[in-house]
Amino acid sequence: MGVPVILRSLFKSVKRGKRLGLILMVLLNLPVPMAIAQEKLQDFDYWASLCSSLVKSRKYKDAVEACNQAITLNTNEPIAWLERGDAMVGLSMYTEAVVSYDRFIKLQPNNSGALAKRCGALNELERYEDAIASCELALRLDQNWDDASPAMVWYIQGLLLKRAGKLAESLESLGLAIRSNPNYSLALSERCEVFISLDRAADALQDCDRAIKVNANWGKATPALAWKNKGKVQNQLQRFDDALFAYDKAVAIEPTNAQAWAEQGMILWRLGRYAEALASQEWALKAKEKYSLALANSCAALNQLRQYKEALAACNAAIQEGDQQWDYLGPAWAWDQRANALTGLGKYEEALASANRAIALKPDQASFWGNRAATLWALGRFDLALSSTNQAIALRQNSSSAWFNHGRILTSLGRTEEALKAYDNAIAGDANVGNQLFLADIWTNKSALLWRLNRFRESIAASQQAIGINPKSDTAWFNLGLALMSLDRYAESATAYSRAIAIDVKNADYWTGRGLALLALNSNADALVAFEQALKLNPNQTQALLNKPIAIERLKPKPVK
Repeated sequence: MGVPVILRSLFKSVKRGKRLGLILMVLLNLPVPMAIAQEKLQDFDYWASLCSSLVKSRKYKDAVEACNQAITLNTNEPIAWLERGDAMVGLSMYTEAVVSYDRFIKLQPNNSGALAKRCGALNELERYEDAIASCELALRLDQNWDDASPAMVWYIQGLLLKRAGKLAESLESLGLAIRSNPNYSLALSERCEVFISLDRAADALQDCDRAIKVNANWGKATPALAWKNKGKVQNQLQRFDDALFAYDKAVAIEPTNAQAWAEQGMILWRLGRYAEALASQEWALKAKEKYSLALANSCAALNQLRQYKEALAACNAAIQEGDQQWDYLGPAWAWDQRANALTGLGKYEEALASANRAIALKPDQASFWGNRAATLWALGRFDLALSSTNQAIALRQNSSSAWFNHGRILTSLGRTEEALKAYDNAIAGDANVGNQLFLADIWTNKSALLWRLNRFRESIAASQQAIGINPKSDTAWFNLGLALMSLDRYAESATAYSRAIAIDVKNADYWTGRGLALLALNSNADALVAFEQALKLNPNQTQALLNKPIAIERLKPKPVK
């Protein structure tokens, strides 16, 4: 293919001492005449200009080669070092970038732009003290910013202060960045996250919305950052549908944003949507294979799905093989969920050791004490289990989970009135916001306890509350059948047992309950079918064994008198 006519005059300019034509040839990947290439081999200005053009075109690898050639020809020319640093940042080679910026600063000390860029590279290297010093010097000099800006420095300094836990100072720095550049979406998004950490949800939401609306000056980030942080705010405000919508927007913009997938998954987990939660964590792990937080979150979802073996493997991977990237709970979260998986597998002593490890790492987490209590309860160590639930309740008065475990342990100790009060506290607690399935489970346990106390009408009411929240609760339908049966309401009881069977057809107790209700209604043939099905599922089901002969006897022809 020939050279376009419009460019020929530009190429001719090379012979007159101008370099634009040759640079355009390189940038457009067109063949460079050998004679011209040899002529320019020793031309510093050419290589320096090419280096700069390639950086602007984001052809960073080629830019480094051009910059290196320029530096070889003249090591004391600062601009080539600066452009080389920018190219190295583009390649995420931050150590080399710092070396280049240092050389530039040595040659041209009073350049705020270079100090700002050096600050950014040091931040990426997690050399936070050096980065802060470089940013402060850039702002103190406040001259020769080039393509950097004071807003960028205030932004980076705000990030560094946030990482150091100095949130008030971080807000101030980010505020100065935004004042310097009101359309700085990246700074607005980061300030949104600082506001979240300070529980200032309204301010956080305002900043995230503004970042999305402005949609400018993102640097290497994308609007996914603002949407992800907006999801955090909505979660904090307990607006779960809005939070999930925000995370959907984030991952639509940036499908490889592992953190957004992981955080979305945890909201789904809290809502009791465990299969969806697991799917979100799987997407997070596709984006970041050894992401410790996503592995631990997967373990938590698998525990709720009662896939304990798989859950244990995920937790072990999070602790032993993961990248050690966590949220505020750190690795304690993985140890806590590991304990739950081991409890599910019946390995109670190992589970207790994991629960103790979680608490040692994060002693102020109420849910960890509550889960430890469940393990101790399974071991029959009731006094220690109660002590653990008391600790959980002291840390979080409205913890439905802690009160629920407290009630179950008290029931095992025969302290039924105290257990009922514990269930009432669980029902009034935080299960009302978020996980409605768990709230249904609390009502179901309360109904069972009321039935044991012969308070059948109250038991029916509690079962109906559970069913109203979760119509797919087979246990709630079974409890309703028991209570109705106890009041001789056999037809209603048989219907309730049928609903339980429709949800779990392989439960021998449900078939037995239906058989007993039908036997009481004198529907002997149907009762016999129910007992036989129960015994297929569990040959040792006592009530089915005792009542099957009665149904058979009733079906025998009566002798003619």
